[in-house]
Amino acid sequence: MFIRSRKFIGVLVIAMLVALLLAACGDNTATSGTSTGPTAAGTTAAAPTTTAATATTSAAATTAATATTTTAATTAAVATTTTSAPTTVAATTSVAATTVVGGTTTAPTGTTVAGSTAVAGGTTTTAAGSTSKTIACTAPSAASTSGKKYRIGIAVQNTIPALQDAINGTKKGMEQCGFVEGKNVEYSVGNALGDIPALATIGRKFADDKVDLIVAVGSAALSNMYTTNKDAGTPIIFNSVTDPYSVVPSVIKTATDHGPLTGVQTFPPVEDGLKAIQASIPNAKNITILYNPTEVNAVATLKKAQEVAPKYGMTIVATTVQNSGEVLQAANAVVDKTDVFLSVTDVTVVNGLEALVKVSIDNKKPLFSLDPASAPRGAAVAIGFDYFDNGVTSASYVAQLLEGKKPQDLEIKVQPRGPTAVNLKAAEGMGFKIPDAILSVATVKYSEITPKK
Repeated sequence: MFIRSRKFIGVLVIAMLVALLLAACGDNTATSGTSTGPTAAGTTAAAPTTTAATATTSAAATTAATATTTTAATTAAVATTTTSAPTTVAATTSVAATTVVGGTTTAPTGTTVAGSTAVAGGTTTTAAGSTSKTIACTAPSAASTSGKKYRIGIAVQNTIPALQDAINGTKKGMEQCGFVEGKNVEYSVGNALGDIPALATIGRKFADDKVDLIVAVGSAALSNMYTTNKDAGTPIIFNSVTDPYSVVPSVIKTATDHGPLTGVQTFPPVEDGLKAIQASIPNAKNITILYNPTEVNAVATLKKAQEVAPKYGMTIVATTVQNSGEVLQAANAVVDKTDVFLSVTDVTVVNGLEALVKVSIDNKKPLFSLDPASAPRGAAVAIGFDYFDNGVTSASYVAQLLEGKKPQDLEIKVQPRGPTAVNLKAAEGMGFKIPDAILSVATVKYSEITPKK
């Protein structure tokens, strides 16, 4: 009996020891990392595994959440940039301007792609003028620090992209010269909205307001600003003018003999335009140019085209319009006699370009242009100037005149050739393929047609 009791007691003691050991293990697991000794070490080893697993789960969840948020935010930002880019484009537009077929390569300032690209219809392009390297002033003008607030009148015939680019470029150039709008300069922009006689009213108002200087944007603006302000003696700077010598022939005689008027000339590269047509449509003979005969710039460009066209076996078919509303009817009236339409820098026609694009697509007659800003609107190939750059250049003259120089002191400059722009969608709609010779030098490519708003 005693023996049985001893056995019982032994079993009981062993059971109690086992129970104590189990309890000790449970405590160590709960307090991972705080105990010492073999059991604690073993338990601690297990504990980090659990902790690590928990941490991994937590990190994964956090990472997933973060990734989702980041991706959504990035996508939204890209979408916003892509959508807003063409607005910035408008205008721009090139890495370097190059003659279309043969010739020499030129690289006018104001057409680089430094850091400002936009997406237009899925094609990467550069905003016109937005990355201009042309500098009006390398240091603030002395006049900008005089403490005076200058008043500058800006006159323009109509709101077309090229002329708006020129105005924006002028203001940008003025900033480079130290003139900040609202601080030491204020602008009064007079836009005739296509009504050329209204420019005279704008000019008289500038004279009555005694503005310090006038910037005439375009040929019609130059003519009217001179007529209405010559007695007031207000200095006048021009940009976006095709042929200033035919605008005010009695005053502007040469680049150094031009009386109280000076600025930066932009005569379109007519011959380059005809070369581009020949390279794209080798059999093209009849080239139609719509123009407003009251626009001196358009008449000068037409004469140049008529002069050089025979060199390329071409004939210019000249068709007149009096206002933008007549573009559709005039184009339809001559479309059967036309191989190619060529849009020159006629403000009336460019303002109604959408109608010309429609006729070109409906009748499979290619549309070329001497205004790169017309490419996004539907000109298949467009060669000409960066008008933003033209505005920046003219601002250097404005700054010098505000410092006391006279227009007679400043020689009339000629704006360098600018970008080549193409619209692949327009070319497809007009039934032809732009040749590699042009695509290889095109500094802007559009894959959609975006009408002017």
